[in-house]
Amino acid sequence: MKGRILVNAVLLALVAGLALWMTLRPGSTPVATQAVSQLKAADVTSIRIARNGLPEIVLEREGRQWIQTAPFRARTDATQAGRLLDLLAAQAAVTFPAEDLARFELDKPFAKVTIGHQEFAFGMMNSMTNEQYVLSGNTVYLVPAIFAYGLPTRADSLTTHMLLAEDEVPVRFELPGATLAAKDGKWTRSDDNKASQDDLARWAEEWRFASSLATQATTGTPKGEPVRIGLADGRTLDLVVVKRTPEFVVARPDEQLQFVFGADKAARLLAPPTGPAGDR
Repeated sequence: MKGRILVNAVLLALVAGLALWMTLRPGSTPVATQAVSQLKAADVTSIRIARNGLPEIVLEREGRQWIQTAPFRARTDATQAGRLLDLLAAQAAVTFPAEDLARFELDKPFAKVTIGHQEFAFGMMNSMTNEQYVLSGNTVYLVPAIFAYGLPTRADSLTTHMLLAEDEVPVRFELPGATLAAKDGKWTRSDDNKASQDDLARWAEEWRFASSLATQATTGTPKGEPVRIGLADGRTLDLVVVKRTPEFVVARPDEQLQFVFGADKAARLLAPPTGPAGDR
């Protein structure tokens, strides 16, 4: 009995000692960091990217939307623009004066990004810490490499994958072989096919939120099957189905862009839902 009491007492002492150590143990000293910028993303209206081997890419904010204005005009992927702006919030634990830039490969940086009025030059990677040397003003900052990974590698890297813009809400489709229109929230087909409203609404939403695998700049007039989409604000959008297989390619002549989808997308978008055979 006394042995059991002694064991319990020792265990209680160990638990109490551990709790005291957890309470009083010295905390790690925070590492001091330095912000690479005082700019706020919300105040920035322009971004310029100059990367070796690529034409200069220019983004400008138009309302809530970022638009690529060079080397060609296009809607910009919001996520990609956001990644570029994330650089403004970067913190560096290690900095150097902007001297002997060759040792950081910043005498000939592989890319320069100008956000608002502040320029950032990108040099070599520190292989020990997997961080990037970035020059801005009179200081070289060592920042996470993720900021370099977000830089475009092609002239069309930042263009949107969304076939339709946020404010382009379809209310009418004129397709090869079928016309569909919405009135008071109800969809009808020109051939009186009794497809369910739920199926037709889902199909229209698939058009509205169609996201491509790739978006490419084009020149000239695209050739193919015409598709006309009437929008809720009264505008009309004319598209061209350039091809259906082995990939589904839809051109927007108004933006001089073409959107590349998998071939299965053509089977869905170009073939609206049908009702039971007896209802046709």
